[in-house]
Amino acid sequence: TLFGASYVVFAPENAMVAELTTEEHKEEVEAYIEAAKMQSDIDRQSLSREKTGVFTGSYAVNPINGRVIPIWVGDYVLNTYGTGIVMAVPAHDERDFEFAKKYDLPIERVIEGGKELPFTEIGKMVNSGDFDGLSGDEAKEKVTAWLEERNSGALKVNYRLRDWLVSRQRYWGAPIPIVYCDKCGEVVVEEKDLPVELPYDVEFAPDGKSPLAKSESFLNTTCPKCGGHAQREADTLDTFVCSSWYYLRYVDNKNTDEPFDKAKIDKMLPVDKYVGGPEHAVMHLLYARFITKALRDMGYLSFDEPFKSLTHQGLILGPDGQKMSKSKGNTISPDEYITQYGSDVFRMYLMFGFSYSEGGAWSDEGIRSVSKFVDRVERNFHNIRDILQSSSNTDELRPEDKELLYWNANTIKGVSEDAEKMQFNTAIARMMEMTNALIKYIPLKQHNHKTLAKINSDFIRVMAPFAPHFAEEIWHMFGNETSVFDEPWPVFDESALIKDEVEIVIQINGKIKERIMIPTSASDDEIKEMAVANETIQKETDGKTVVKVIVIKGRLVNIVVKG
Repeated sequence: TLFGASYVVFAPENAMVAELTTEEHKEEVEAYIEAAKMQSDIDRQSLSREKTGVFTGSYAVNPINGRVIPIWVGDYVLNTYGTGIVMAVPAHDERDFEFAKKYDLPIERVIEGGKELPFTEIGKMVNSGDFDGLSGDEAKEKVTAWLEERNSGALKVNYRLRDWLVSRQRYWGAPIPIVYCDKCGEVVVEEKDLPVELPYDVEFAPDGKSPLAKSESFLNTTCPKCGGHAQREADTLDTFVCSSWYYLRYVDNKNTDEPFDKAKIDKMLPVDKYVGGPEHAVMHLLYARFITKALRDMGYLSFDEPFKSLTHQGLILGPDGQKMSKSKGNTISPDEYITQYGSDVFRMYLMFGFSYSEGGAWSDEGIRSVSKFVDRVERNFHNIRDILQSSSNTDELRPEDKELLYWNANTIKGVSEDAEKMQFNTAIARMMEMTNALIKYIPLKQHNHKTLAKINSDFIRVMAPFAPHFAEEIWHMFGNETSVFDEPWPVFDESALIKDEVEIVIQINGKIKERIMIPTSASDDEIKEMAVANETIQKETDGKTVVKVIVIKGRLVNIVVKG
């Protein structure tokens, strides 16, 4: 991707930054370096954190195309990885792309593939001169060879392996089971004395010392080897040490003989879905994978990865489209909206108003729309209850009933698939379609009670995970004594998705004049005949010449007339 490098970024700590910074930019760069010192490496690597940087005033030459590109300092580059310098290719790296968009730096595609940038997959080189069309390892080899021939570069592998410092000077954490004896040195606490428990006689004073280091009752103990005086380790374990294997303990949390029973673990794990923000990729997820692989190597686990699938949730922004912040005055309090609309409407708006993985800006109009939708659903349920208690029943399965069965099957299928993919916004859109179908069906003079009762039951159960309190209340309104959450998920009839008839629009010179039901098996010629023979259309075309009849199967017929 060297052809796409449009700027260079140095880590703030890099020794070359001072040398490269021009006098004009010195003050700004130095202030930025000082600010970067206040951030941990983990914070700086967070994918959700806004990228920041400053221009040094200097430029570099891209060796492969001779292009002069600016040199920046950015804290998303770490001096402890590689050279602490990054050639930024924003078209094909997410962090570089975000940085380039913020500071209006050039973005040039040099890898083919994907409709949108950044494209981060393997593809063929484009806009790369003689290397166009190459991809993968072949492309790397050819470009590297070209650079080596001209003494402009060489192949090097960097490993991003770092120590995990697990001790903390905190009270809250698992005590490290080590004692220090003047005679025996460091001694591991015997298994019969585990776990080492935290004391209660601790003092939390802001003196920079661990609270445990000031607890005499905790510190003073006896050596497991010689029985002489010893002192406990006052540091506690990083809480990630515990949270990295909690999912294993959950399965067997009452086991007092061992951390977990391997047979139970093999039956229930690994975890199917892990949900967490992007920063988890370099924090909890990383540690959990490390612990899992270590336990696998030791024979305690049969699987290699703790989680089968990872999904990042999006961030809900303030109404102004900015990240919520008290200082910006754009925070949203859930309590206010739950009081006004209820928790189910609030919950459904969070699922419908945003893509789960992307998030978006909060909208008062959006939650009002969801509230109106829930009101429509509630009116439907009350109307259905009245219908089922009336004498409007017909045993005949009419086209109207089949249409409703179609929408029921379509809803169950769609919601099931969308929920599985965590596409909750489109799942609720399916429910809106079902609601509209019921609104159309309810005013009929006669109803198939058996069909309507089944569809009603299905719809309540489909809504239950999205609006739990509302669904439970409606479920009992229809005389059910058990909880809706004890019910199985509804099953749809595949055959109901195959329509015998479909509604199409008839236009005259592009303007809608009529809607009719036609058999799905009808040919184009048969559709033309039915459209032209329609009473409304005959009145509209009376005295005019039909020039052409255009059929778009399953959707519309457009009759072109003149005169």
